[in-house]
Amino acid sequence: MTDEGPVLGSGYIHLTSTILLGLGLFVGVKTFKVDHRIGAAIIVAGAIPAAITIVQFILLRRALASADLQLPQELLPLGWSGAATYSRPLRGATLQSIEARLQCVEHMETGSGRSRRQWNEIVYDEALAPQSAPMMERIQVQIPLKIPVTGPASLSYTDTKITWWLRLRLRMDGCPNTRSSFSVEVAPAVVER
Repeated sequence: MTDEGPVLGSGYIHLTSTILLGLGLFVGVKTFKVDHRIGAAIIVAGAIPAAITIVQFILLRRALASADLQLPQELLPLGWSGAATYSRPLRGATLQSIEARLQCVEHMETGSGRSRRQWNEIVYDEALAPQSAPMMERIQVQIPLKIPVTGPASLSYTDTKITWWLRLRLRMDGCPNTRSSFSVEVAPAVVER
């Protein structure tokens, strides 16, 4: 399973640095036509936050590498109980704590074209108790999972897509706000008519 979560926490830092880069380039180019020194200074000032974000991302990727989640089987039935194994190499980072949640998200779309609407609703959310063994160059965590027997409560529409997620938040020295999200394949409930 591949890690589908953000590596560096929320995307607001990246969004802010991208907006500042865009504004700096726009204003800097306009000002550059009038005064070269002030225009160049504005362009450089707008590029500094983006450069910091890129360097921080590269350093984080070097320290963490990529995460992996292993389950005993690919498709889990409702009512399944067992453990998932989360592992990630460490290169200079130190794990302080780890939080894990099992979530079920229901996605629905209605309409088409301009009248198209989308909803995402978390219909099941459970905190999990991960158990980690201390290791020097690697994080290896056992996460006990229990998929509910009946499945989650629904938005009561028929054309919805249900996705189960295992979400982890790691607090580490040198790598703040690191998160991982893994999509977990769960067999849908059989509806009897």
